[in-house]
Amino acid sequence: MVQRIDRRTFLALLGMAGADAATARLPAFGGKKVVVLGGGLAGLSAAWNLQQHGYEVTVLEAQDIPGGRVKTIRTPFKNGGYAEAGAVRIFNNHRWTMKYIKLLGLDSKLGAYDDDAGAHLWYLQGKRFVTPPGNWPLDGLTAQEKANPFGMVEAYWGPGFKAIGDSTRPDYPNASAQALDRQTMGAFFKQNGASDTWVKLLAASEGDLVELSALAVTALEGAPNDGAHTKTFGLIGGNDQLPKALATRLDSHVQYKTQVLKLAHDNNGITVTVRTASGQHEIKADHCVCALPFPLLRRVEITPAFSPQKMAAIQSYELFGCARVSMQTRTRFWRNDPLGALGGLNMVGTDTAAERIWNTSVLQPDAQRGMLHSYMLGQRARNFASIPEADRLAHCLRASSEFLPQLPAEVEASYVKVWQEDPWQLGAFTWAKPNQFHWIWPAARRAEGRVHFAGEHTSVWIGYMNGALESGERCAREILDAS
Repeated sequence: MVQRIDRRTFLALLGMAGADAATARLPAFGGKKVVVLGGGLAGLSAAWNLQQHGYEVTVLEAQDIPGGRVKTIRTPFKNGGYAEAGAVRIFNNHRWTMKYIKLLGLDSKLGAYDDDAGAHLWYLQGKRFVTPPGNWPLDGLTAQEKANPFGMVEAYWGPGFKAIGDSTRPDYPNASAQALDRQTMGAFFKQNGASDTWVKLLAASEGDLVELSALAVTALEGAPNDGAHTKTFGLIGGNDQLPKALATRLDSHVQYKTQVLKLAHDNNGITVTVRTASGQHEIKADHCVCALPFPLLRRVEITPAFSPQKMAAIQSYELFGCARVSMQTRTRFWRNDPLGALGGLNMVGTDTAAERIWNTSVLQPDAQRGMLHSYMLGQRARNFASIPEADRLAHCLRASSEFLPQLPAEVEASYVKVWQEDPWQLGAFTWAKPNQFHWIWPAARRAEGRVHFAGEHTSVWIGYMNGALESGERCAREILDAS
């Protein structure tokens, strides 16, 4: 298994600046054979780009389908219905996602979630209301927050964005950015004047990320994109069409049901030991792109061990808990809500166990049926995972009936996904705890000899398809440069 480091070495690494790790000059290594560990978007994009430059690529994927955490569910839904168990949103200003969608001829499949207009419903402090034009009916807000809570984002979050600057610069994270890493997102907001109620309101809108490093969250939200965010899309028919299209281009170069057991590397090349239905085999290559999430990489024997800082990152970088209950409904009953027609992707924000209700009905093929998702992050996702599987849907419906009383009677098919229970993912997306991100992120993306590292955890755009695709291109460039 992965070699562990002693506590003294680990603590010393926490204080190391990350810029050198991210920008160190790579040694020159030749050869045209590349083995890619992981058939998600990161691994597939790296493989495809290298293939275009004449490299012989082999992608190893433990599951029988590509895509990783881009996962579309079609069974047991009726009349062509489908749900995204994983990645949902495609932003118009996410350069790499839009690039590959157009490159693979999928741009005609883009459908805008924003076209589903309607009021946003809130259920907070036991009060059910839509976004008010004036004062918000919540106890604990300051006078300014009560008048316009989301107008306070600049005051509460602006200092963080200013401290970070451009997170794509070679010296990122600089000293001012690193200072953010000492506290959680929730503590940072409160330091800048936010009330507890305002923090809970933001969590009801954007997900409960308050326990995470303020640097990690702010770096993502402040990452430079191609212009302004104007629309949010999904692929009509399912977002898994994107990784499937990439895998089709690679054809037989993707090997499914192939589990990586051992990664041996030196200056002469790479040897990967795998397990397939026919037994254990070795695959030799000149370079390796490792696109496995680090919790999975811990299961792989690495010989010799990587640098101490890389090994510390592999041992420490975690995936955030996420649970989603997808529910196909007989009708879109929320269009006739007593408070007015509800709508939009992020349709309901609550402080209940159901957390948020996302609505992807606008892209469904059946214009009568609906598709709603209870989307839980962090502690609520962990609490949900502790419930017996047979009781999870009922638990979700009980919580949701407080603010959508018609929902239990409307659900005709459902699918439950708890990402931290997925044996090939162990979580939904990568986030750091306080005092981790400033060193762990640069260490995660740094090449180790002939081994290069891709995945959303190595990109500025952590948690998004955009980050996975960008990281794959970066690794391809690293190998081209090294050759």
